[in-house]
Amino acid sequence: MEFNFRWYKPSIGTPIVSIAEYGITFNRAAAEEMGNPLRIQIGFDENLKIIGVKPLHEEDEEDKDSLPFAGKERNGFTRVNNKDFIRFIARYCPDLKFDRAVRCLSKWDENTGLLLVDLNNPIEGQATDGEQESE
Repeated sequence: MEFNFRWYKPSIGTPIVSIAEYGITFNRAAAEEMGNPLRIQIGFDENLKIIGVKPLHEEDEEDKDSLPFAGKERNGFTRVNNKDFIRFIARYCPDLKFDRAVRCLSKWDENTGLLLVDLNNPIEGQATDGEQESE
């Protein structure tokens, strides 16, 4: 029997992405899943209600539609401010209230090279201090 284990790292935890009215916050595990990129592109599948995050690691991958990611880490969380994107996805997810952080599990998809954030099954409970808007 052949196994293909992905080993859990208790020091960084489960990859979680939080979405709030001010933007998107990635915990350390989610950032590591993407390889701690320089920049990211974000997209939204409005039918499946899934956010796709594409990591960009090389300077030549920089795109006018990408967002800075490197250097944004603070207290183990990386926050990317983008109110317009949140307003856009809120139109397609009327049941979610982004005035408080909505936490979702994320998953690295090897086939697409994207970090996938499923908005259909948010995690219950409050966001941690590092995920709150206040700085």
